[in-house]
Amino acid sequence: MAISRVGISRVGIVFGSVGIFAVSVIGCSGADEFDPSGSAEIGIHDQIMVELQLDSDVACTEPATTDVGATFECIATDEEGKTYTFVAEILPDEVIGTRLD
Repeated sequence: MAISRVGISRVGIVFGSVGIFAVSVIGCSGADEFDPSGSAEIGIHDQIMVELQLDSDVACTEPATTDVGATFECIATDEEGKTYTFVAEILPDEVIGTRLD
């Protein structure tokens, strides 16, 4: 899927009794700068839409750094009012891994 300043975004979320797990593979295009929180927001939103067929609002804090290993929090609220709290981590090659907190 092409998203304006993000070249490719693939996310997988498994919804089950244990929780949600997502991994985003983000490729930046051109001179655009890597945006971890924005990429996580887009990926989480899109996957909730695909997996649950629900719209959601997602907000992530900005990580203190874009270094590999940095973590930050994301909160997703679906259209039914259910809230999901994620911990996102910056992985090598501009990959964002998220897990349900």
